[in-house]
Amino acid sequence: MRLNKLYRSILLLVLLSISFCCTEPFPLVTESFEDVLVVEATITDEYKRQEIKLSRTYLLESETPVFESNANVRIEDSNNNIYNFSETGNGLYLSNSAFQAVPNVAYKLVISTTDGKEYISNSEFLPSKAEMENLYAELVNLNGEIGVQVYVDTNDNLGDANFFRYEYEETYKIVAPYYKNLDAIVIADEFIELVPRDPGEEVCYSSNSSSEIILTSVSGLAENRISKFPVRFISMNSPTLRERYSILVRQYVQSADANTFYKVLKKLNSDGESAFVGNQPGFIQGNIFSSQNVSDKVIGFFDLSSVSSKRIYFDYTEFNLDLPPYFYDCDLRLLDYDKVGSDNPPEQNERAILLYLLSRYNPYKYVSGSSSVYQLASPECGDCTTFSSNLKPSFWED
Repeated sequence: MRLNKLYRSILLLVLLSISFCCTEPFPLVTESFEDVLVVEATITDEYKRQEIKLSRTYLLESETPVFESNANVRIEDSNNNIYNFSETGNGLYLSNSAFQAVPNVAYKLVISTTDGKEYISNSEFLPSKAEMENLYAELVNLNGEIGVQVYVDTNDNLGDANFFRYEYEETYKIVAPYYKNLDAIVIADEFIELVPRDPGEEVCYSSNSSSEIILTSVSGLAENRISKFPVRFISMNSPTLRERYSILVRQYVQSADANTFYKVLKKLNSDGESAFVGNQPGFIQGNIFSSQNVSDKVIGFFDLSSVSSKRIYFDYTEFNLDLPPYFYDCDLRLLDYDKVGSDNPPEQNERAILLYLLSRYNPYKYVSGSSSVYQLASPECGDCTTFSSNLKPSFWED
């Protein structure tokens, strides 16, 4: 979750909707700016080093995030325990030791910044535990688009658990379609030599984390369980399904106040215009406040959540789909080294093009040919490390 990014998106959408109503375009610049602390803090019942992220709001016309450094961060509980956090860089603070939130204990976040300000949260309790029972995928038609929908079921023993938030991390395997075990290199600026390729350029793995706010609740449902709740839709044409795909889904049980905060944030950050008609979003109050000045604003919510998670794997063949396209349109070139070009009759200098494509930064990759005619492929189609990583995740199962 990136609250700073979400708030910038909200403000940008509002400014865009205003600009569309005007006859003259205007640049998107910040007319007035409030330097506000942004807190991302979800403490869970997992025994681990917990993390808190601190940043500042920054100008719309800036693309550089502003991290809150050298803050004093701690969590206090009703059993008189204090959990101190240390900064690791880029606004990330990790607890000095592993701990987990436990039931019937109140927890409070305290932040002291280098400008002498102190911020304290309300005391929060860990919500009831609810297990994710099933994580599975089905082929669906979603508003006319065929694809794979990932669903979640909980068990039917939710107790007092009512409000749920979901996050996911998807990881997918990439195989360069035109990888060959030989490469063509330029020698002495004009000759071509075939040499062995690095085998690590054929298979890669990439990951993406969810950015949207995914919420649901059992309130108003006929049964006290989450059943077939959709968390991720993947189009049948998505390259992520081309080889092997994995998704890890994390289920957070939240308090009613946390759910309200994220519902408001989700509404204001929605793509629909209706959220902004006659209602320009202002400051959204969380449960963190200045201990010195009630007018000082803080963005964020100190959230305690019980967590469960599951991971699944699949690919397009399990749903009888056609092979999805690759991540890039592959540019294949067939060039003759012996063709040096001429003016009469007009003839392209294929040697010059061939040497250029093999010599430039991120060069084209050898596919076939020798001595005269060579076939080359654009870099991304012959070497997946040009846009991904060849490090295989420790959890990966083929």
